[in-house]
Amino acid sequence: MRFQGIVPACVTPFVDGRASAEAMQANIARWLKTGVHGFLVFGSTGEFMYLDEDERRDALRAARAAIPDTHFLLAGCGAESTRQTLRNLEWAAEDGADAALVVTPVYYTRGDVDAQRRHFLALADRSPIPILLYTVPAFTAYDLPVDLIEELAQHPNIVGIKDSSGDLKRVALQIRTQEEGDFTLFAGSPNLAYPALIMGAAGSITAFANIVPEMFVSLWNAVQEKDLVRAAALQRAITELHGRIGSMGIPAIKAILAHRGYQPGEPRMPLAPLDVPARERAIAAWRQAMGICEWWE
Repeated sequence: MRFQGIVPACVTPFVDGRASAEAMQANIARWLKTGVHGFLVFGSTGEFMYLDEDERRDALRAARAAIPDTHFLLAGCGAESTRQTLRNLEWAAEDGADAALVVTPVYYTRGDVDAQRRHFLALADRSPIPILLYTVPAFTAYDLPVDLIEELAQHPNIVGIKDSSGDLKRVALQIRTQEEGDFTLFAGSPNLAYPALIMGAAGSITAFANIVPEMFVSLWNAVQEKDLVRAAALQRAITELHGRIGSMGIPAIKAILAHRGYQPGEPRMPLAPLDVPARERAIAAWRQAMGICEWWE
C-alpha cells in the first residue's frame, strides 16, 4: 500500500471520562467527506500517552470499521521500551492498522544513537505491519539524526517517517532519502506542508487537518495541479492560523472541532478545556482562516 496524501492526526474523543468509539466513528465519517487520504489514531494529538490498552484497542477497532479500504489507517504504537512497543505493534496489526507510527523513546535514551538504532531495527525485524518513524522534538526534546534515518530507511519494514521538527532543511534531506527507495516522508508541521509537498514529500500528517481538512486537501490538490499561487495562499492561511492558536494545543483543536459539529469530547486531565475567552479567540482565528480561502467553499 502506498502511504501518501493528507492525514489528520485524529483527536481521541473522551465522553464521560472514557475514550468513545462511537464519537471516533462519527468524526471519521465527517473527515471522509472532506477528501482526506488516510487517518492516524494515537498520535500526539490523540493523547496516546493518556490511554490504557483497552481504550486503544476499542478505538482502533472502531476506526478500522469506519474507514473504507480506499483509505489507510496508521496507529501510534510508540512506547519507552522495545518490549511494550512490540506488544503495541502486535495488537495494532490484529485490530486492522495498515502501518504503525513509532515515536522515539527518550526517557533513558535521548541522544543515544546506538540505543535508537537497536530499538527501531528490533521493531522492524519483528513487527507484523510496516513502521513509520516519528520524530517530534517539541515533545521529546530529541530529533533522530538524519544519517540514522537514512540508515534505518534501508530496512524493508521501515517505510517512512513523520517529521515534526519544523526544520525545512531536515525535511529536504529526508525527501532525498525518499527518492532513493521505498521510503516516504510526511511533514508534521502545518507550516511546512506547502514547501514539503513542492519538494516531493509524500504528504502531511498534522493536527491541523482535524480542524481545516478542506484547506489541506485543497492545498494537496493545488500542488498536484501545479496551481502554486493557490497552494501558497492556502499555506499562508494555515500558517497564520497556526500562529494564532498553535500554543493553545489540543484544547484549541477540540474547541474548534466542537464548534464545527464534530464530537471531540474534552481533553483528558491534566489537560483542561479552554476558558471562554480563549475558546472565542481560537474560533475567531479558525473563521478568519476559512474566510481567506473562499474558492473551495
